[in-house]
Amino acid sequence: MKRKHKIILAIVIGIILISNLPPVTYFFQEHYHYQNKDGSFQFSEQGGPTQDFEVAQARFESFKSKRPKHKGDILYRTFTIKPWRFWEWWQMITHFERFNLPYLPEEDEH
Repeated sequence: MKRKHKIILAIVIGIILISNLPPVTYFFQEHYHYQNKDGSFQFSEQGGPTQDFEVAQARFESFKSKRPKHKGDILYRTFTIKPWRFWEWWQMITHFERFNLPYLPEEDEH
């Protein structure tokens, strides 16, 4: 019985590890969208390094610098955190800044 538990545990760990590899996560990745409170700035991540979270941050800083009225704006995430989605755990670990942004609930979106 002990051997059976070890095999099951190894299979579960293997599935979690494989599901967090880049080729697999590409198909299951969450749609990450960000905006400020009034919706005048919006950004959606796309696959690849040219439209990732770092680009969202840079564009938001550029947006604020060009519009003095928005200098104190905060960048919000419009997606919820789903910790049960084990295939996103690697994203949650390596890009935790994305998940630390305050959440803008649906009813507050414009």
